[in-house]
Amino acid sequence: MGGRCVHLGANLSRGCVIGENLQCPFHEWQFAGDGRCVHIPASETIPDFARQTSFPVAVRGGHVFLFNRPQAPFEAPFFAGKDPGDLFPARAFTLDVGLRWDMVAANGFDLQHFRAAHDRTLLGEPTVEQMSPFARTLRATFSVSGHGIRDRLTRRVSGPQVAMSITVWCGTMSLVTAEFQRTTSYGMVCITPIDSARSRLTTIVWVPRSRSALGRALFDPLDAAVRRSFIMAFMKSDQHRAEGIRYTPGTLIAADAVLVDYFQWLESITGGESSLP
Repeated sequence: MGGRCVHLGANLSRGCVIGENLQCPFHEWQFAGDGRCVHIPASETIPDFARQTSFPVAVRGGHVFLFNRPQAPFEAPFFAGKDPGDLFPARAFTLDVGLRWDMVAANGFDLQHFRAAHDRTLLGEPTVEQMSPFARTLRATFSVSGHGIRDRLTRRVSGPQVAMSITVWCGTMSLVTAEFQRTTSYGMVCITPIDSARSRLTTIVWVPRSRSALGRALFDPLDAAVRRSFIMAFMKSDQHRAEGIRYTPGTLIAADAVLVDYFQWLESITGGESSLP
C-alpha cells in the first residue's frame, strides 16, 4: 500500500496490523490487502476515495519483497526449479560498496573479474538466456583454481569445479546458484542505491533443507552459517578493488562482449533510467 493515508496523509508505516488489515495510526481507518478501506470507526459509510495504492508482495527468507507496479499476478523471483520451502535461509548480511547500483549486478557478467578477483578459471563458453523481459541469466562453469585456505577447503569438501547460474532481475536483484560436485549453494543479492556512487547489498544465503527433523533443527543452521561465511568472504574480496569502476564502452575489448551485451539489455529495460553513458 501507499505510505500515506488517503484521508489526512498520516504515515501508515506507523500504523499497525489488525487481523488482515492495515490500520492508520491517526484515525484508525483500516485498509485491506488490495488497498480498499474496509472500516472507519467514525462512520458507517466508506467513501469511494478511501482506497490506497497497493502493490504485490512476497516473503522470502523472512524478508518482504515488493513489486513496484500495482498489478497482478506477481510471483517473486526465486531459484529455478526450487520452492522457498525447499531451502533454508541463513541470516542476511549487508555490504556497502562504492559502486553505482547498475554496476553491481554487472559483476556477474564480467568474466574477466572472476579470474582476477576470485581465482575462478572459465571452462568452455558461457551461455546467456533471456528468462523474461526483465531477467537475464548467465551460465558458466569454472574451476576453483585459487590456493588460499577457502579454495583448498572448497575443492576438498565440495569439488574442484562449479557450474554457476546468475540471474539478474532489472539490475536490482541477483539470484546465484553455485553447483559443485557434492553440494549446491544459493545466494540472493538485493541491491539498493545509497547515492549516485554507492550501493547497499543485502544478501541471503540458502542451503537445501535436510529431510529429517533433526537435520533441519541442527545441521541446516550450521550448514547455512558456514556457507554464509564463505560467500561473505567471496563478496568482500570485491568490495574495495571494484570501488569506483564505471562502464566505459570505448575502452572495452572483445573479452568484454558478454558484459557489453548485459549493459545494453539493462539500458533497454530501464528506458535509460540507469543513466548509462
